[in-house]
Amino acid sequence: MDENERNAVTFAVLEAAKAEGFECRGSLPAHLLEVDPEVRSMCADNRCRSYNKNWACPPACGTIEEYAKALGALSVCVVVQTAFALEDEFDIEGMQDAERLHKERFDRFASAAKLLRDRAASSPLALAAGACTRCPQCSYPERPCRFPDDAHASMEAAGLIVSATCDAAGIPYYHGKGTIAYTSCLVF
Repeated sequence: MDENERNAVTFAVLEAAKAEGFECRGSLPAHLLEVDPEVRSMCADNRCRSYNKNWACPPACGTIEEYAKALGALSVCVVVQTAFALEDEFDIEGMQDAERLHKERFDRFASAAKLLRDRAASSPLALAAGACTRCPQCSYPERPCRFPDDAHASMEAAGLIVSATCDAAGIPYYHGKGTIAYTSCLVF
């Protein structure tokens, strides 16, 4: 894909993100994405309680080296974000609502972006916010993933520092007191 085509595809993807309702959208050249093994090691520390319990989480989702290679072969990263105002810092229900809204938006966005396969040099890589929650109970490790084409590993599982990725894409990571933001990206 030449530069004009890449710019046209990037514009189309950003417009699709806008239409989906993401409060923040930005892009950066994929070669600026930094895969940091320390980020991935936080997965092994099981801070989110999904390590070795979900097909879209480590170790089942692939190695850090595989993500570095995949990201290195792609051209553009579009970052999308849902920013949500909370009633107070203990608004767990608001946090859950924001996460659910973001994941619904991102699933639709990533599905629509699969159409890029016709225009981009390779299939896009969708990296989500947090563990896959598509199924009430993940089939890992007893049975294969029920939705392998729709289960997205997280940005952190790929070794990306979310705040640095936001900065490079020109969007805020922190939206101030009383807000929460969920961030995902599509790399093509």
